[in-house]
Amino acid sequence: MKRLAGDIKIRTFAPVYLLYGDEDYLVSQYKNRLYKAASGDDTMNAWSLSGKDIELSKLRDFTDTLPFFAERRVLLLEDTGLFSSASEGFDRWIETLPETACVIFSEKEVDKRTRLYKAVQKKGYIAELNHPDERMLSDWVLKKIGARKLSVTKDAFRRFFEICDPSMQSMENELQKLLDYCAEKGSITAEDVDLIVTRSPENRVFDMIAKLSSGQRVESLDLYYDLLSLREPPMRILYLISRQLNQMMLLRTMERDGRSRDEMAASLKLRPYIAGKILQEASRFSVESLHAFLKEALDLELAVKSGDLQENMSVEMLIFRMTA
Repeated sequence: MKRLAGDIKIRTFAPVYLLYGDEDYLVSQYKNRLYKAASGDDTMNAWSLSGKDIELSKLRDFTDTLPFFAERRVLLLEDTGLFSSASEGFDRWIETLPETACVIFSEKEVDKRTRLYKAVQKKGYIAELNHPDERMLSDWVLKKIGARKLSVTKDAFRRFFEICDPSMQSMENELQKLLDYCAEKGSITAEDVDLIVTRSPENRVFDMIAKLSSGQRVESLDLYYDLLSLREPPMRILYLISRQLNQMMLLRTMERDGRSRDEMAASLKLRPYIAGKILQEASRFSVESLHAFLKEALDLELAVKSGDLQENMSVEMLIFRMTA
């Protein structure tokens, strides 16, 4: 990311860029910033295309044409699929790009073994933009809070990360709501976070499992019906329950093997605080019971897919079995 930020700042650009990764927010942000910085307000020498239906000859014609009263011709290509399969001739086009061209790829799927990937790697710059670690994410949020000249309590800061959807786009949306709400009073408290920030489905499912661990069947069902009222599909809820049960089982197993909290969090790609929270709840179960509940969930999913069980009954049956 430092290379991208540097190129944008000093307006010095490589002939070709490839942006991809599991954090859509970062990919979108850097794609837009890079394209804007390279092309400016020049629409005559800039062109953007999206999708797999693209012709190499037209791309080559565009990049080989000298820019009209400008330094470069800028081409933005999004979700082309060229890096996930053999793309005959595209690698040779990249290898022969003139100095007056700047091509920006923004892709969802990338295979590093393709000729095109290797051509871009040799000719320009590739940025894999994945979800940032806890420290970077914390700095990003604090910077946005500081820009609005607001203070935030430790409890509020921790609460925000605890209940908000972990994607950066969701965090930005929820943070903007929170900042606007707290603008006049100048500070953010945990109560403000609870009032304004929308709890993620994952967080609601975690609450459901917490109720299940205490045998609270009625409360668990209430949380399930709340999720249904928010238009969460039953099969997605079942998937989220299965995923959290699996995380709990893995954390308990790693804890039993003497792994540190940071090692466990890194292994499951979780923030250490979140891993600790899940592990605390997992301590209410044995590894064997977690394994049994996970098998129950997977069996119910299979029953739905095979047509032997209705979707809306799958989670209800799991709740009843876990609280039997």
